[in-house]
Amino acid sequence: MPTIEEVNTLDGEAFARTLAPLFEGAPGLVARLAEARPFETEEDLFGAARSTARQMPEAEQVELLDAHQRIGADPATVSAMSHAEQGYDAPDEDAWVGEELTALNEAYESLFGFRFVVFVAGRPRVDIIPILERALHADREEELRRGLDDVVLIASDRWQALRGPRPLPEALRESIALEVSRHMVGEADRDGLIRSVHRLIDEGVESPGLLALSVAGHEDESDLSGPIARLMAEIGLEGWDMSQAGQLLALHAAASILGDVSHPIDGARRIVAVSNNPQFRQLVDRWEEQDADRGAIDAEIRRAAVDLFGEEEATE
Repeated sequence: MPTIEEVNTLDGEAFARTLAPLFEGAPGLVARLAEARPFETEEDLFGAARSTARQMPEAEQVELLDAHQRIGADPATVSAMSHAEQGYDAPDEDAWVGEELTALNEAYESLFGFRFVVFVAGRPRVDIIPILERALHADREEELRRGLDDVVLIASDRWQALRGPRPLPEALRESIALEVSRHMVGEADRDGLIRSVHRLIDEGVESPGLLALSVAGHEDESDLSGPIARLMAEIGLEGWDMSQAGQLLALHAAASILGDVSHPIDGARRIVAVSNNPQFRQLVDRWEEQDADRGAIDAEIRRAAVDLFGEEEATE
């Protein structure tokens, strides 16, 4: 999928070819969006699609809705994207589901004069039945607006699926690496890791690897090594092992020392715990044995923390 910057530079024909599948064709809306360029972000594009769809003449609005296939239509008649969205690849449902959807769709189209469109969002078709039943009691203008909005939601979801997840910013990749590393060296147990995963997801981090790890974490007996490996590969750290995890956490602890986030001896103890660094092991032993010289040893710990960062830079 092209970037939004590339979409802005496409000629009219290429723009239509790119966006038409998101809207099941709909030449009227696509042509209006081509004229509305440039868009600064994807959100701007679909925001413009929503407002444009609402403002178009009703004939074009109906054209946009009717471009979508019926929910539960014969799978041979639907587009590839709609086929996946409506769950035709899932296990077969009872025959009554298809029959009920057919009857409800016919009643809806007879009542309103346009096709019922809803953002399925992965729900099985049986779950659409009560939604369609409620829609039959809605106001026509309200239902027209809702359907148009759902057309845009479907298009946005398709765009994201074709584009794939956005590359994670460096700060988020580092957060993920730190949480996984803490688990690998034993600082965080299984529940602690899964809580961290849920927190990142709740904060809006888009990551298939995080989602897979979250799902695996719900199963008490499941092995997390596979999902963890997938997640680390996703952030560019394929083959991440316990030694590398310890080195990363040691660097993080050294940064805490230098930033006065932690007392030098506390940071040194953590470095020893996660990496068994011999220099810091010696400093910790001396600090614990010599009460009178602890201030001087704290200064040595700070210098060792600086050296640790220097070693890391030398290996990059």
